[in-house]
Amino acid sequence: MRATRMPMIITDPRQPDNPIVFANDAFLKLTCYGREEVLGRNCRFLQGPGTNVEDVGRLRHAIRDREPLEIDLLNYRKDGTIFWNRLLVSPVFDEGELTYFFASQLDVTWERTAGFSSDRNEMERGMQQRIADLTASEERLNFTLKAGGLGTWTLDVASERLVASAICKANFGRAPAESFSYADLKTAIHPDDVERWYSAVAAALAAGGDLHVEYRVIWPDGSVHWIEIRAETRFDDDHRPVLMSGVSIDITARRAAEAYRDLMNREMGHRIKNILSTVRSIVRQSLRAEAPLPDMRDVLLRRINALSGAHDVLTGKDWDIAALRQTVEKAVLPFNGERRIHYFGPDLDISHRASSALTMALHELATNAVKYGALSGEEGRVRVEWFIEGKRFELRWIETGGPTVMLPERTGFGSTMIEYALSASVDGTAQVEYLPDGVRFQLVTDLAAMQTGDTKST
Repeated sequence: MRATRMPMIITDPRQPDNPIVFANDAFLKLTCYGREEVLGRNCRFLQGPGTNVEDVGRLRHAIRDREPLEIDLLNYRKDGTIFWNRLLVSPVFDEGELTYFFASQLDVTWERTAGFSSDRNEMERGMQQRIADLTASEERLNFTLKAGGLGTWTLDVASERLVASAICKANFGRAPAESFSYADLKTAIHPDDVERWYSAVAAALAAGGDLHVEYRVIWPDGSVHWIEIRAETRFDDDHRPVLMSGVSIDITARRAAEAYRDLMNREMGHRIKNILSTVRSIVRQSLRAEAPLPDMRDVLLRRINALSGAHDVLTGKDWDIAALRQTVEKAVLPFNGERRIHYFGPDLDISHRASSALTMALHELATNAVKYGALSGEEGRVRVEWFIEGKRFELRWIETGGPTVMLPERTGFGSTMIEYALSASVDGTAQVEYLPDGVRFQLVTDLAAMQTGDTKST
């Protein structure tokens, strides 16, 4: 090995950073380094700005996985000149224990630079310019990928060896230096999405090769995130899948926005139906009074205008509400023409977020009371009361005197909206109960959440 013309080194993976422990004269001649400058160092000192980072990643993975690898790397001599190095790395085992890595080098610069001038200086300048152009291109690409949150990855289909960029690892909740294998990727998939993910990958490997799938992953900290994967598959001459390369992006925020938009669309349709039912109930209640027609018309118009004012609050047009009592009063006003909704509790300033959510919940409860509950008859009553005990805030809606309440067979959209939207808005618990003598509603949260509108992420 010392006398051979083939440049060779041996590294010791049992020592920190896998240093070089042997370098023959041919290696020193190729790299222009002295032996004392080489021994004890990791061979990465031969890399430079033009060395392809993906190729370096493949080399690191081969060393980590204790597998042989042949690869062409752009390396740098001590004087800064460059050369293409055909590197062959092989692990050496002794009774199953990894003892060394053996690496041979071959200068293939002339092979890799076919088409350059035969003048060496001109060739060097051309290669340096190409490297500069490549570096600038890679910097622009990396900037674009980082700005878009796009992680890149490559999968060797046969060995299931995954090479992932730092952004790709971040999309799965991993640090840049943290190991992230294909097995780790599969383990992170949410159980409800595993079958869909496997089906999409199998279709890409069996058919045209294009992969596009969105699925949930569980980060090491337990949080759930949505990931979008797009990739293409390379096939060999026998159309067997060889390599899959693609990008990943964390779409958790987009998915949350889509879910919220869908919820709002459903809520809008539900609200329109409730408006018509509420107007019908307002007309029916107004016609109960024995009053002259002009007076009855004025009462009816006032109640419909009050309903319009309540909907201004629901759509966020009225931002003057800052007091809890005013919020409750305005929310139930369209339904309280006969003064059968009573409310009690200390007044306090609340946030616009809490005001809007509470108005929506009270409006929904009042609508249901008029349609089916205590306000659908002539004797029913509603009591709204709230309490403050230290840092704890509680609000109750209590219906009495109405028809016997039957437990619904399924939870309606209105109840879901009350419990979900209000709970999320004030970071508390909201619950509707269907008791035989009347519907009950309870909201419990921290007083600070009602006043500041600051909530924990959900």
